[in-house]
Amino acid sequence: MTERPHAILRLLRENGQVRTADIVGRLGVSRQTAHLDLQGLVNAGLIERRGAGRGSHYVSPRGQLLEYAIDGLREERVWRDVRDAKAAQGLSEIALSLAHYSVTEMVNNAIDHSASVSANVRVGSDHDSLILEVQDGGVGAFERIKRTYGATDHLDALQQLAKGKLTTQPELHSGEGIFFTSKAMDYFLLECNGLRWIVDNRRSDQAVGTVLARRGTRVYWEIDASTQTRLENVFGRYTDQQSLEFSRTKTVVTLFEHGDRFVSRSEAKRLTQGLDRFSKAIIDFKGVTEVGQGFVDQVFRVWQEEHPEVEIEPINMNPAVRFMVARGLADS
Repeated sequence: MTERPHAILRLLRENGQVRTADIVGRLGVSRQTAHLDLQGLVNAGLIERRGAGRGSHYVSPRGQLLEYAIDGLREERVWRDVRDAKAAQGLSEIALSLAHYSVTEMVNNAIDHSASVSANVRVGSDHDSLILEVQDGGVGAFERIKRTYGATDHLDALQQLAKGKLTTQPELHSGEGIFFTSKAMDYFLLECNGLRWIVDNRRSDQAVGTVLARRGTRVYWEIDASTQTRLENVFGRYTDQQSLEFSRTKTVVTLFEHGDRFVSRSEAKRLTQGLDRFSKAIIDFKGVTEVGQGFVDQVFRVWQEEHPEVEIEPINMNPAVRFMVARGLADS
């Protein structure tokens, strides 16, 4: 494949669709050349044409489109649908782990923070990569961060997120899932509020640009089927290490080294990463003053249901933490 078709595919990945005029403008070729390049990509099965005449445009092969109403939606339901999709079949355990984390995090963001009534999830494949996309019709991720954490503008919100600043404060959990997903995926694109952020981990590069503002947040990412990226290694590069006392049958996880508040599902997922290697996990809440419903639900219901062979024993809980954990154990 020559350089022009590669450039067209990059443009398509960034914008979600392309027109002949886009190719002419970006690549400086004639309409006839642009049309021939696009037709070649259609014939190769790499893109599809939609519409006719002036309304014609080109998109990635659709894969499987999943549509959800936000009200009452749980991210694990979406994950089950994604896991069962044709494009996700035959993936390695490592790739599935990345897909599970990223899908549940991006969908959870749409549920908790977008203020959207619906979300669409697309599952597809491109050569040797799993392609995933989540799109909502809400306020936009950067606008949410701006409103909640006092960023001066959308670009400042993006810069805080890209640098991982939000991950250093346990109470400010919005954005953690986006940050870690951007570091763990082979290619990651986030578009909202007139800005586009691309993290290309294949090239160890990232870029920020402006786009036509439209409602909602679009997140697109790719996972190579042969990836060797493990979540625990990504977490370890950007967060304090958990205090782990290993034995052949149990582990003790001390939470206090991370701070005195634990509220997000993202933190719970980092906590439980790798605990399935043990028959018993003792979670020491000494020094932890409060936990949130999302944290408790993720550890004591979602993760425990997925790993019933592991016994979880919480210890050293103050009354407030004991109350929240007891609720979580009752629900599970």
